Order: sequence, then C-alpha cells, then structure tokens
Amino acid sequence: MLNSYVLVKNLRSNADELVFTDFKLVNIRSSWDYDLKRSQQLFPNAWPLYEDWIFIQGYDGDNNWEIIPFNIEDTLLLLRLFKPGDLVFLQPCIENERGELSCQLPYRVMANVHSAQKYEFQPEECSDFDAFASELKSLLNWSSVWFQTARRFFLYGGGKEYRPHHHEIDRIVDYLTTLESVLVPERDGFTGRRLRERAVLLMGLTENERDNTKRLLKNFYDVRSTIVHGGDISSIKPDTLNKGNDLEVVLRQILVKALRALPEEEKDRISYLKALFDVTDEDRAAMVFSDFCKIKNENEKSKCSEQIIKHVQGNTSK
Repeated sequence: MLNSYVLVKNLRSNADELVFTDFKLVNIRSSWDYDLKRSQQLFPNAWPLYEDWIFIQGYDGDNNWEIIPFNIEDTLLLLRLFKPGDLVFLQPCIENERGELSCQLPYRVMANVHSAQKYEFQPEECSDFDAFASELKSLLNWSSVWFQTARRFFLYGGGKEYRPHHHEIDRIVDYLTTLESVLVPERDGFTGRRLRERAVLLMGLTENERDNTKRLLKNFYDVRSTIVHGGDISSIKPDTLNKGNDLEVVLRQILVKALRALPEEEKDRISYLKALFDVTDEDRAAMVFSDFCKIKNENEKSKCSEQIIKHVQGNTSK
C-alpha cells in the first residue's frame, strides 16, 4: 500500500474535507490524522500552515511508484482547468507501508505562489470535477504533442507570482506561449492575428464577446512582446495588467475547447486551424510591400524588384 501526499495552498472551501473519486483534500486544522504536526513531518521543507490542505491518494501494491508523480501533476492541471484561481501544490511525497517517505525534488510546476486569487471549491462541485477530469483524460488529444507543450507552459505560468505593481508579470509569457502552441503551428509571421481570430472562433463567441476577447488577447500579446524584447514594462497600462485573471479564464476555456475539438492527427489539426482563420494573399502582399519599402540601399532594392518581376514573369509563362 502506498499513499501520496501533497501540501495544498491557496484553497478555500466551506467544508473541511473534499472527497473525489480518486483522492481527497483535507484541511489541516480540521483533522487529528493530518494536523499541523503530522503535516510538518510530511512536508518538512514546505512550511505548512493551519489554513493549508493536504492532498491524499492511496494505491494498492508497490507497482504504482513511477506513475504517482504524473498522477499528481495531472490532478493539479485538471483542477486548474476546471476553474480559475492560483491553486498551489507543494512537495509531493510517497509513504510506503513502513511509514518511510520519499519526497520529490522541487520543479517549476510545484511552486509556492503567493496570491490573493484564491481557488474556491465547494463539496457539491466534486462530482462535476470527477466527470470533467474523466472526460478530458479520455480524449485522444490529452497525450498529443501540442498539448504536452501547452500544459507545461500553462502550469509554469501558474507557478509564477503575478504582481503587476511590482512588475512580476512573467507568467504572461508562459500563458501566451501556451496559446501559441495550441492555435498557431505556422512559423511565417502573423502570429498575433492568427491567435486572436482562431481563439474567438474556436470558443464560439458572440460578435460582442469576440471584440472584447480579441482586444484582451491583443493587449496581452503586446505585453508579452514588451517583456521578451526587453521593453519598458512600466509603460504598460495598468488597466491591461489588472485583467490578468480575465486572460486566465480565456486561456482555460481555449485549452478545454481545443482538447475536445481539434483533430488528433497533426496535419488535420493544422488544416482545422487554417479553416478557422488564415491570412489572405492581400495580407501577405501588404507585408511584402511594407518590408520592401524599408530597404535603404537602392541597389539592393533594385535587385529585389528585378527578382520579383522575374519570378512573376516566370510563373505567367508556365
């Protein structure tokens, strides 16, 4: 018999215990079995508090040892996809029948995030979560390459503090990377536009909702660009950064919808996304002309023009 434990922070509920099909969450202050002293034994390096919770899942036999860390990460991912909030899992450990503990080394998904954005969960939601988790894990896309990338950066972002007033906004880069991995397999430019247009169409939004969501995604894509290109973070409008929770809600919805709707085969996924939205030849021509006008050397500009004319004439004669 093996038991897995994780220290859970930033969870708030009107119950002392949340019981799911495969695991349960127990509030530390509510249980003599998992009181603060017992928690300190389980998580000596994670500073458990009375307000924290313990994730508990049991396994029959010793042959489940290697899958336990993956099951724990899956559970964190599914809880965060189910509803918003900065839920924290810390210091996973496995206890064998002799009471011996094996603790997992820290990594970016199991990170202590200080946040006022609590993860609210009530007992009546447990059955809904069980059905949600069972469905998503049964989908073919759950093990797809694109989703493995998307889930990693979604969890990385959730493992970083979000404090705009102190310029702690790095999670935006991870969240936009998540969206790109889902919606934009192309590498030929127009990334932001493809991301926005495909997102709102995949989500099935009304026209008014589309405009608001596209504006939100454009603003945060600009934030991402400011960060990765070394721009001045202080120049970003506070009104944009204060909508970080709205971005997470949209991101969760897109991930769940993509898991359900995108074809399993990569070539079919690309075709599906292109059918949702793709740039036109007019868009490409405008970009080419804009780049052409930026060439300062007249000799190079003339050579480029000749190459284009030669190419057009060659295609026309075929």
